[in-house]
Amino acid sequence: MRRAGAAFAVAFLLAGAFAVGLFLTRAHPPAPVPAPSEALSHVVGRPETWHPVIDRLREDVRQELLSDYFSSVEPDVLAQPTIPAMLEALGDPYTEYLTPDEYESLQNRTARSYSGVGLTVGPTKEGLIVTSALIGPAREAGMRKGDVIVSIDGRPTSNLPFERSVALIKGDEGTIVHLVVLRAGGEGTMHFTVVRKDIPTPAIRSRLIRVAGRPLAYVRLFGFPGSATRRLEAATASLAEHGAQGLILDLRDNPGGLLAQAVQTVSLFLPEGVVCTVQGVHHPLQVYSAGGSARFPTLPLVVLMNGGTASAAEIVAAAVADNGRAVLVGERTYGKASVQTVHELSNGGALKLTTARYRTPVGLDITGLGVGPDVLAADDPLTRPDEAVVAAERALLEQID
Repeated sequence: MRRAGAAFAVAFLLAGAFAVGLFLTRAHPPAPVPAPSEALSHVVGRPETWHPVIDRLREDVRQELLSDYFSSVEPDVLAQPTIPAMLEALGDPYTEYLTPDEYESLQNRTARSYSGVGLTVGPTKEGLIVTSALIGPAREAGMRKGDVIVSIDGRPTSNLPFERSVALIKGDEGTIVHLVVLRAGGEGTMHFTVVRKDIPTPAIRSRLIRVAGRPLAYVRLFGFPGSATRRLEAATASLAEHGAQGLILDLRDNPGGLLAQAVQTVSLFLPEGVVCTVQGVHHPLQVYSAGGSARFPTLPLVVLMNGGTASAAEIVAAAVADNGRAVLVGERTYGKASVQTVHELSNGGALKLTTARYRTPVGLDITGLGVGPDVLAADDPLTRPDEAVVAAERALLEQID
Protein backbone atom coordinates (compact mmCIF):
# COMPACT_ATOMS: atom_id res chain seq x y z
CA MET A 1 0.00 0.00 0.00
CA ARG A 2 1.30 3.46 -0.89
CA ARG A 3 2.55 5.57 2.01
CA ALA A 4 3.16 8.90 0.29
CA GLY A 5 5.38 10.95 2.57
CA ALA A 6 5.13 8.48 5.46
CA ALA A 7 8.40 7.43 7.05
CA PHE A 8 6.64 5.22 9.58
CA ALA A 9 3.27 4.69 11.18
CA VAL A 10 2.30 4.60 14.82
CA ALA A 11 -1.10 3.24 15.79
CA PHE A 12 -2.74 4.16 19.04
CA LEU A 13 -5.94 5.13 20.77
CA LEU A 14 -6.01 8.63 22.21
CA ALA A 15 -8.39 10.94 23.94
CA GLY A 16 -6.54 12.68 26.70
CA ALA A 17 -3.28 14.05 27.88
CA PHE A 18 -0.88 11.13 27.52
CA ALA A 19 -0.54 9.64 24.05
CA VAL A 20 1.38 6.39 23.59
CA GLY A 21 2.35 4.69 20.35
CA LEU A 22 3.63 1.46 18.83
CA PHE A 23 5.48 1.06 15.54
CA LEU A 24 3.25 -1.08 13.34
CA THR A 25 4.57 -0.72 9.83
CA ARG A 26 7.62 0.70 8.11
CA ALA A 27 7.27 1.98 4.58
CA HIS A 28 9.69 3.39 2.08
CA PRO A 29 11.10 6.71 3.32
CA PRO A 30 9.85 9.84 1.59
CA ALA A 31 11.77 11.21 -1.34
CA PRO A 32 14.25 13.93 -0.37
CA VAL A 33 12.81 17.42 -0.29
CA PRO A 34 14.36 20.71 0.73
CA ALA A 35 14.41 21.11 4.51
CA PRO A 36 11.69 23.55 5.58
CA SER A 37 12.86 26.72 7.23
CA GLU A 38 11.42 27.89 10.53
CA ALA A 39 9.67 30.65 8.61
CA LEU A 40 7.50 28.06 6.83
CA SER A 41 6.10 26.49 10.00
CA HIS A 42 3.25 29.01 10.17
CA VAL A 43 2.19 29.19 6.51
CA VAL A 44 0.85 25.65 5.98
CA GLY A 45 -2.68 27.01 6.10
CA ARG A 46 -2.26 29.89 3.63
CA PRO A 47 -3.52 29.00 0.13
CA GLU A 48 -1.77 31.93 -1.52
CA THR A 49 1.60 30.64 -0.34
CA TRP A 50 3.39 28.23 -2.67
CA HIS A 51 6.56 26.41 -1.75
CA PRO A 52 7.74 22.94 -2.83
CA VAL A 53 7.74 21.72 0.78
CA ILE A 54 4.21 22.96 1.47
CA ASP A 55 2.91 21.70 -1.87
CA ARG A 56 4.40 18.28 -1.11
CA LEU A 57 2.79 18.26 2.35
CA ARG A 58 -0.66 18.98 0.93
CA GLU A 59 -0.31 16.10 -1.51
CA ASP A 60 1.00 13.80 1.26
CA VAL A 61 -2.09 14.50 3.36
CA ARG A 62 -4.44 13.96 0.40
CA GLN A 63 -2.84 10.58 -0.34
CA GLU A 64 -3.02 9.47 3.30
CA LEU A 65 -6.71 10.34 3.42
CA LEU A 66 -7.34 8.40 0.22
CA SER A 67 -5.36 5.33 1.23
CA ASP A 68 -5.88 4.93 4.96
CA TYR A 69 -8.81 6.93 6.35
CA PHE A 70 -11.42 4.78 8.08
CA SER A 71 -14.21 5.85 5.71
CA SER A 72 -14.55 7.18 2.17
CA VAL A 73 -13.44 10.79 1.73
CA GLU A 74 -15.59 13.11 -0.38
CA PRO A 75 -13.92 14.84 -3.38
CA ASP A 76 -14.78 18.31 -2.04
CA VAL A 77 -12.70 17.53 1.06
CA LEU A 78 -9.66 16.56 -1.00
CA ALA A 79 -10.11 19.66 -3.19
CA GLN A 80 -9.60 22.07 -0.28
CA PRO A 81 -6.56 24.31 -0.89
CA THR A 82 -4.85 23.90 2.50
CA ILE A 83 -4.22 21.16 5.03
CA PRO A 84 -6.29 22.87 7.79
CA ALA A 85 -9.16 23.37 5.34
CA MET A 86 -9.07 19.69 4.32
CA LEU A 87 -9.11 18.47 7.90
CA GLU A 88 -11.82 20.92 8.93
CA ALA A 89 -13.99 19.78 6.02
CA LEU A 90 -13.40 16.20 7.13
CA GLY A 91 -15.22 16.95 10.40
CA ASP A 92 -13.15 14.49 12.46
CA PRO A 93 -11.78 15.97 15.71
CA TYR A 94 -9.27 13.11 16.05
CA THR A 95 -7.58 13.60 12.68
CA GLU A 96 -5.02 16.38 13.00
CA TYR A 97 -1.95 17.79 11.33
CA LEU A 98 0.95 18.06 13.77
CA THR A 99 3.78 20.50 13.19
CA PRO A 100 7.29 19.15 13.82
CA ASP A 101 7.22 20.67 17.34
CA GLU A 102 3.79 19.20 18.09
CA TYR A 103 4.87 15.81 16.80
CA GLU A 104 7.95 15.93 19.02
CA SER A 105 5.68 16.80 21.94
CA LEU A 106 3.53 13.76 21.18
CA GLN A 107 6.59 11.51 21.08
CA ASN A 108 7.99 12.98 24.29
CA ARG A 109 4.83 12.01 26.14
CA THR A 110 5.76 8.36 25.65
CA ALA A 111 8.88 8.90 27.74
CA ARG A 112 9.25 8.35 31.47
CA SER A 113 9.24 12.07 32.13
CA TYR A 114 8.54 15.34 30.35
CA SER A 115 8.87 19.04 31.02
CA GLY A 116 5.47 20.51 31.85
CA VAL A 117 3.10 21.51 34.63
CA GLY A 118 1.72 18.18 35.90
CA LEU A 119 -1.82 18.20 34.49
CA THR A 120 -3.73 15.61 32.51
CA VAL A 121 -6.29 17.24 30.25
CA GLY A 122 -9.00 16.33 27.81
CA PRO A 123 -10.74 18.25 25.01
CA THR A 124 -13.93 20.18 25.63
CA LYS A 125 -15.78 22.84 23.64
CA GLU A 126 -14.57 25.61 25.92
CA GLY A 127 -10.92 24.51 25.80
CA LEU A 128 -9.08 21.91 27.87
CA ILE A 129 -10.63 20.32 30.95
CA VAL A 130 -8.26 19.23 33.70
CA THR A 131 -9.01 15.56 34.40
CA SER A 132 -6.39 15.26 37.13
CA ALA A 133 -3.79 17.48 38.77
CA LEU A 134 -0.73 15.42 39.62
CA ILE A 135 1.88 16.46 42.14
CA GLY A 136 3.62 19.29 40.32
CA PRO A 137 3.76 23.04 39.69
CA ALA A 138 0.16 23.50 38.46
CA ARG A 139 -1.26 21.80 41.53
CA GLU A 140 1.07 23.81 43.76
CA ALA A 141 -0.18 27.00 42.07
CA GLY A 142 -3.76 26.09 42.96
CA MET A 143 -5.12 24.43 39.84
CA ARG A 144 -7.34 21.40 40.35
CA LYS A 145 -9.44 18.76 38.66
CA GLY A 146 -12.43 20.19 36.81
CA ASP A 147 -10.77 23.48 35.87
CA VAL A 148 -11.23 24.39 32.20
CA ILE A 149 -8.19 26.01 30.59
CA VAL A 150 -9.53 28.69 28.23
CA SER A 151 -6.29 30.50 27.44
CA ILE A 152 -2.58 29.60 27.22
CA ASP A 153 -0.19 32.53 27.10
CA GLY A 154 -3.00 34.69 25.76
CA ARG A 155 -4.13 32.23 23.06
CA PRO A 156 -7.75 31.00 23.36
CA THR A 157 -7.79 27.21 23.53
CA SER A 158 -11.25 26.93 21.97
CA ASN A 159 -9.71 27.83 18.59
CA LEU A 160 -6.75 25.45 18.83
CA PRO A 161 -6.44 21.73 18.00
CA PHE A 162 -5.96 19.56 21.05
CA GLU A 163 -2.35 18.59 20.32
CA ARG A 164 -1.38 22.21 19.71
CA SER A 165 -2.88 23.26 23.03
CA VAL A 166 -0.99 20.52 24.87
CA ALA A 167 2.24 21.50 23.10
CA LEU A 168 1.78 25.12 24.23
CA ILE A 169 1.44 24.06 27.87
CA LYS A 170 4.61 22.03 27.67
CA GLY A 171 8.00 23.70 27.34
CA ASP A 172 11.53 23.87 28.65
CA GLU A 173 12.07 23.32 32.35
CA GLY A 174 12.19 26.61 34.25
CA THR A 175 10.13 28.58 31.73
CA ILE A 176 6.76 30.17 32.57
CA VAL A 177 3.31 29.53 31.14
CA HIS A 178 0.28 31.74 31.85
CA LEU A 179 -3.01 29.85 32.11
CA VAL A 180 -6.53 31.28 32.37
CA VAL A 181 -9.12 28.84 33.67
CA LEU A 182 -12.84 28.73 34.32
CA ARG A 183 -13.73 27.12 37.63
CA ALA A 184 -17.17 25.73 38.40
CA GLY A 185 -19.06 26.66 41.53
CA GLY A 186 -19.36 30.36 40.80
CA GLU A 187 -15.66 31.15 41.20
CA GLY A 188 -15.43 32.36 37.59
CA THR A 189 -12.21 33.11 35.72
CA MET A 190 -8.88 32.55 37.45
CA HIS A 191 -5.32 33.35 36.33
CA PHE A 192 -2.31 31.14 37.06
CA THR A 193 1.39 31.67 36.37
CA VAL A 194 3.12 28.29 36.42
CA VAL A 195 6.82 27.46 36.18
CA ARG A 196 7.41 24.32 34.15
CA LYS A 197 9.30 21.45 35.79
CA ASP A 198 10.48 17.97 34.87
CA ILE A 199 7.44 15.78 35.63
CA PRO A 200 7.67 11.98 35.96
CA THR A 201 5.05 10.35 33.74
CA PRO A 202 2.89 8.18 36.01
CA ALA A 203 2.22 4.66 34.84
CA ILE A 204 0.72 2.75 37.74
CA ARG A 205 0.03 3.02 41.46
CA SER A 206 -0.89 0.08 43.65
CA ARG A 207 -1.50 -0.69 47.28
CA LEU A 208 -3.11 -3.20 49.60
CA ILE A 209 -6.18 -1.87 51.39
CA ARG A 210 -8.30 -3.41 54.14
CA VAL A 211 -12.07 -3.12 54.16
CA ALA A 212 -14.11 -4.80 56.90
CA GLY A 213 -11.03 -6.83 57.73
CA ARG A 214 -10.62 -8.07 54.15
CA PRO A 215 -7.38 -7.40 52.24
CA LEU A 216 -8.10 -5.99 48.77
CA ALA A 217 -5.82 -4.99 45.91
CA TYR A 218 -6.12 -1.47 44.50
CA VAL A 219 -4.31 -0.68 41.24
CA ARG A 220 -4.62 2.55 39.27
CA LEU A 221 -3.50 2.63 35.63
CA PHE A 222 -2.84 6.10 34.18
CA GLY A 223 -2.52 4.95 30.58
CA PHE A 224 -1.85 2.02 28.28
CA PRO A 225 1.75 2.39 27.08
CA GLY A 226 3.81 -0.61 26.07
CA SER A 227 4.52 -1.58 29.68
CA ALA A 228 0.95 -1.36 31.02
CA THR A 229 0.02 -5.04 31.08
CA ARG A 230 3.36 -6.16 32.45
CA ARG A 231 3.18 -3.65 35.30
CA LEU A 232 -0.44 -4.45 36.07
CA GLU A 233 0.31 -8.18 36.18
CA ALA A 234 3.30 -7.69 38.48
CA ALA A 235 1.41 -5.39 40.85
CA THR A 236 -1.64 -7.65 41.02
CA ALA A 237 0.47 -10.77 41.58
CA SER A 238 2.39 -9.07 44.39
CA LEU A 239 -0.77 -7.91 46.14
CA ALA A 240 -2.37 -11.35 45.73
CA GLU A 241 0.68 -12.90 47.35
CA HIS A 242 0.08 -10.57 50.29
CA GLY A 243 -3.45 -11.93 50.67
CA ALA A 244 -5.57 -9.69 48.42
CA GLN A 245 -8.92 -11.40 47.86
CA GLY A 246 -10.04 -9.19 44.97
CA LEU A 247 -8.93 -6.31 42.75
CA ILE A 248 -10.17 -2.76 42.17
CA LEU A 249 -8.76 -1.67 38.81
CA ASP A 250 -9.01 2.13 38.69
CA LEU A 251 -9.20 3.44 35.12
CA ARG A 252 -10.55 6.88 35.96
CA ASP A 253 -9.04 9.63 33.83
CA ASN A 254 -7.15 7.01 31.84
CA PRO A 255 -7.05 8.47 28.30
CA GLY A 256 -6.09 5.22 26.58
CA GLY A 257 -3.03 4.09 24.67
CA LEU A 258 -2.14 0.95 22.77
CA LEU A 259 -4.86 -1.32 21.49
CA ALA A 260 -2.53 -4.32 21.97
CA GLN A 261 -2.09 -3.44 25.64
CA ALA A 262 -5.84 -3.20 26.14
CA VAL A 263 -6.27 -6.69 24.67
CA GLN A 264 -3.44 -8.08 26.81
CA THR A 265 -4.86 -6.47 29.94
CA VAL A 266 -8.26 -8.07 29.39
CA SER A 267 -6.43 -11.36 28.76
CA LEU A 268 -5.04 -11.27 32.31
CA PHE A 269 -8.56 -11.76 33.67
CA LEU A 270 -10.51 -13.39 30.84
CA PRO A 271 -9.56 -16.94 29.73
CA GLU A 272 -11.46 -16.66 26.46
CA GLY A 273 -13.88 -14.41 24.63
CA VAL A 274 -13.96 -11.43 22.29
CA VAL A 275 -12.27 -8.23 23.50
CA CYS A 276 -13.29 -5.99 20.58
CA THR A 277 -13.60 -5.85 16.81
CA VAL A 278 -11.87 -3.27 14.60
CA GLN A 279 -12.76 -2.30 11.04
CA GLY A 280 -12.26 0.48 8.50
CA VAL A 281 -12.74 0.99 4.76
CA HIS A 282 -9.08 0.10 4.16
CA HIS A 283 -8.85 -2.32 7.10
CA PRO A 284 -10.91 -5.53 6.95
CA LEU A 285 -12.78 -6.67 10.03
CA GLN A 286 -10.40 -7.93 12.70
CA VAL A 287 -11.57 -9.70 15.85
CA TYR A 288 -9.38 -9.38 18.95
CA SER A 289 -9.85 -12.15 21.49
CA ALA A 290 -8.47 -12.94 24.94
CA GLY A 291 -5.06 -14.60 24.81
CA GLY A 292 -6.14 -17.86 26.43
CA SER A 293 -3.68 -17.86 29.33
CA ALA A 294 -5.33 -15.67 31.95
CA ARG A 295 -3.14 -15.12 35.02
CA PHE A 296 -6.10 -14.15 37.24
CA PRO A 297 -9.16 -15.91 35.76
CA THR A 298 -11.17 -16.07 39.00
CA LEU A 299 -9.92 -13.08 41.01
CA PRO A 300 -12.97 -10.95 41.88
CA LEU A 301 -12.71 -7.77 39.83
CA VAL A 302 -14.22 -4.29 39.93
CA VAL A 303 -13.34 -1.63 37.35
CA LEU A 304 -13.59 2.03 38.34
CA MET A 305 -14.29 4.54 35.55
CA ASN A 306 -15.48 8.07 34.85
CA GLY A 307 -15.88 10.59 32.05
CA GLY A 308 -12.10 10.71 31.60
CA THR A 309 -11.92 6.96 30.95
CA ALA A 310 -11.40 6.80 27.21
CA SER A 311 -10.40 4.77 24.19
CA ALA A 312 -8.20 1.77 25.17
CA ALA A 313 -9.44 2.09 28.76
CA GLU A 314 -13.02 1.88 27.48
CA ILE A 315 -12.14 -1.27 25.54
CA VAL A 316 -10.97 -2.90 28.78
CA ALA A 317 -14.06 -1.83 30.73
CA ALA A 318 -16.50 -2.94 28.02
CA ALA A 319 -14.73 -6.26 27.43
CA VAL A 320 -14.72 -7.42 31.05
CA ALA A 321 -18.32 -6.25 31.49
CA ASP A 322 -19.71 -7.79 28.28
CA ASN A 323 -18.04 -11.09 29.14
CA GLY A 324 -19.48 -11.06 32.66
CA ARG A 325 -16.04 -10.90 34.23
CA ALA A 326 -16.26 -7.68 36.28
CA VAL A 327 -18.55 -5.12 37.86
CA LEU A 328 -18.23 -1.55 36.55
CA VAL A 329 -18.41 1.22 39.15
CA GLY A 330 -18.33 4.97 38.64
CA GLU A 331 -19.59 7.19 35.84
CA ARG A 332 -20.23 6.82 32.10
CA THR A 333 -17.01 6.85 30.10
CA TYR A 334 -15.85 9.33 27.45
CA GLY A 335 -17.17 7.56 24.34
CA LYS A 336 -14.29 7.35 21.85
CA ALA A 337 -14.33 4.33 19.54
CA SER A 338 -11.81 5.29 16.88
CA VAL A 339 -8.29 4.08 16.21
CA GLN A 340 -5.64 6.59 15.14
CA THR A 341 -2.40 6.04 13.26
CA VAL A 342 0.35 8.64 13.18
CA HIS A 343 2.04 9.02 9.78
CA GLU A 344 5.27 10.99 9.74
CA LEU A 345 5.41 13.54 6.94
CA SER A 346 8.31 14.75 4.85
CA ASN A 347 8.79 17.98 6.86
CA GLY A 348 9.21 16.20 10.19
CA GLY A 349 5.61 16.81 11.18
CA ALA A 350 2.90 14.17 11.17
CA LEU A 351 -0.71 13.40 10.35
CA LYS A 352 -2.71 11.81 13.16
CA LEU A 353 -5.27 9.89 11.13
CA THR A 354 -8.38 7.94 12.12
CA THR A 355 -7.90 4.59 10.38
CA ALA A 356 -10.58 2.35 11.95
CA ARG A 357 -13.47 2.09 14.40
CA TYR A 358 -13.85 -0.50 17.11
CA ARG A 359 -16.91 -2.15 18.64
CA THR A 360 -17.39 -3.83 22.00
CA PRO A 361 -17.80 -7.63 22.31
CA VAL A 362 -21.59 -7.33 21.99
CA GLY A 363 -21.18 -5.22 18.85
CA LEU A 364 -21.84 -1.77 20.31
CA ASP A 365 -20.31 1.37 18.81
CA ILE A 366 -19.72 3.57 21.88
CA THR A 367 -18.91 6.74 19.93
CA GLY A 368 -20.42 9.62 21.89
CA LEU A 369 -22.18 7.12 24.14
CA GLY A 370 -19.47 5.63 26.32
CA VAL A 371 -19.73 2.65 28.61
CA GLY A 372 -22.25 2.84 31.45
CA PRO A 373 -21.53 1.64 35.01
CA ASP A 374 -23.31 -1.14 36.87
CA VAL A 375 -23.02 0.94 40.03
CA LEU A 376 -23.23 4.73 39.68
CA ALA A 377 -20.73 6.54 41.92
CA ALA A 378 -18.75 9.78 41.74
CA ASP A 379 -15.99 11.28 43.82
CA ASP A 380 -16.66 14.64 45.45
CA PRO A 381 -13.32 16.50 45.19
CA LEU A 382 -14.25 18.68 48.18
CA THR A 383 -14.48 15.73 50.59
CA ARG A 384 -11.63 13.66 51.95
CA PRO A 385 -12.92 10.12 51.24
CA ASP A 386 -13.11 9.04 47.62
CA GLU A 387 -16.77 8.09 47.35
CA ALA A 388 -16.24 6.17 44.12
CA VAL A 389 -13.53 4.00 45.69
CA VAL A 390 -15.82 3.35 48.67
CA ALA A 391 -18.55 2.19 46.27
CA ALA A 392 -16.03 -0.02 44.47
CA GLU A 393 -14.96 -1.57 47.78
CA ARG A 394 -18.57 -2.42 48.57
CA ALA A 395 -19.14 -3.94 45.15
CA LEU A 396 -15.97 -6.01 45.46
CA LEU A 397 -16.90 -7.33 48.89
CA GLU A 398 -20.29 -8.38 47.52
CA GLN A 399 -18.49 -10.37 44.78
CA ILE A 400 -16.19 -12.03 47.29
CA ASP A 401 -19.10 -12.98 49.56
